[in-house]
Amino acid sequence: MKAKVNKVTIDVVQDDIFNLQTDATVVVTDPNVSLTDALAQVVGEAVRAEVQKIGWVEVGSAVLMDSGNLKTTDNLLFCVGPRWGEGAERGKLANAIWACLNIAEDNDLTAIAIPPISVGTLGYPVEAAAQIIIERIIDFTFETIKSVKKVTICLPNTPIFDVFQAEFKRQIENLRETGEGKVRV
Repeated sequence: MKAKVNKVTIDVVQDDIFNLQTDATVVVTDPNVSLTDALAQVVGEAVRAEVQKIGWVEVGSAVLMDSGNLKTTDNLLFCVGPRWGEGAERGKLANAIWACLNIAEDNDLTAIAIPPISVGTLGYPVEAAAQIIIERIIDFTFETIKSVKKVTICLPNTPIFDVFQAEFKRQIENLRETGEGKVRV
């Protein structure tokens, strides 16, 4: 499902996030900022060295860097989402989304791909994550935005996709009913 909210197109898709052509791809990481072995092989040595220099990123924050040898995106946004049960997860997840969007805007990026941050190995319930992630992206469309024009929420499998798509549809319908913002589906 795709909708334009104010001046930003929001798209919910099921795919491998590294198949999408974007200006920035969000990569979920731990506070020590690390690469998976598979991603390290693809991005190359320069990105690996840059990741090692960063050292530490707070939960709910993100850091931008070049994508190295990746062909589908120019930048990687390493984002630290909360682990379910660590406390204040809702606020930390909302902050993580906001940080990614602000970094994209501050760096004049037009398209960003975001995975279901904290879902999966970090244990965040899918329904709760979907609500917060979509809500923050929609909230962002009400800001004064100069560069970000497209946000794609990229989901790895059908069960997670179905939950996010249903939540997106619910929030879009709510916006239409309340008359908040400009919404086109």
